[in-house]
Amino acid sequence: MQTRKSVSIIKRKKEKKMKGKKLMAMLMAGSLLLAGLTGCGGANAKGGGAAASADDYPNGPVTIICPWGVGGGADVISRKISEVAKNYFDQPIVVENHTGASGTIGMMDAMDADADGYTMVLANGPLFSLTPKYIDVSYDLSDFTMLRGMRQVSLMILTNPQKSSIKTFDDLINYGKTHKITYATSSGPGGDQYVVSSAMFKSLGIEAEPVVMGSEAESINAVVSGQVDCGLGTPPAYYSHQEEGTIQAVATFYPEAVKTPYGEVKSIKDWGVDVEFAGMDCLAVRSDVPQEIVDKLNAMLDDVYADSKFTGFMDEMGYPLWDAKGDEVTKFIEDQMDSMDKYVEMLK
Repeated sequence: MQTRKSVSIIKRKKEKKMKGKKLMAMLMAGSLLLAGLTGCGGANAKGGGAAASADDYPNGPVTIICPWGVGGGADVISRKISEVAKNYFDQPIVVENHTGASGTIGMMDAMDADADGYTMVLANGPLFSLTPKYIDVSYDLSDFTMLRGMRQVSLMILTNPQKSSIKTFDDLINYGKTHKITYATSSGPGGDQYVVSSAMFKSLGIEAEPVVMGSEAESINAVVSGQVDCGLGTPPAYYSHQEEGTIQAVATFYPEAVKTPYGEVKSIKDWGVDVEFAGMDCLAVRSDVPQEIVDKLNAMLDDVYADSKFTGFMDEMGYPLWDAKGDEVTKFIEDQMDSMDKYVEMLK
């Protein structure tokens, strides 16, 4: 994992590189201006310079900023995109991990980058719908153009049938009528798991205490070891434990039932709980990146998403590919913003 210091070094190197690009662009623009003044006039030369800039893209490496650590689902998928894109993109795509502050450091670094299409960022719904309610950020949804969805994630409620009597969601509800439930979550106050699970337990009238872990893997291990009554996790992270019989997915926050290799998992909505959450990851750029460059990035993603090497990888890893276009991704986030407003209000 990179430190803030290492991220700053990367940013300084990138700024130095971008200054070089800016100088080259100025020289090229000057040449075009002279040509235009000699020929058809300054206004036409300016238009020609803008077109040339888009036509020449990409003429250097493109960076994907991942706001989360190395090895997580979003990081792994973005590195596979980088690998497969070599067959369709004229320049390498490099993944950098800018971690910290619940992902907002990476988002703000993306905002600080030039609007030239050489920086993409991985994002998710809560970075817009939830985190800004608890952390001061210098961006909002209008500052980004969503390129493409990447995957959707279903958040599961997990128990260990070997360590407790809780084998179904009904068991969990009944247990909560006479006991204070402890549950493992990888996010604290302000995080998506914390907020939706707190809203669920409050809706059910159950007293519950979150045990905040450092990662999803730690949350799953806390369930397996019997440290907690239940925990939260996403497919396929817990599958190996379910294969062993030490994990059971008893319900999902996804708005409809989810099919897994171990059977169908019902939504908590089936129990009358009006709380839902569908996680997702997507790729975005600054909203002032020229449309011609946005189109080129989307064309590259079209090719990658259609490549059997990529789709086969997603199937093998158990990640459902979410090939949503930009407007659909934006609408998804806007809808989630409304839901999160409701859940946060419930917890006051």
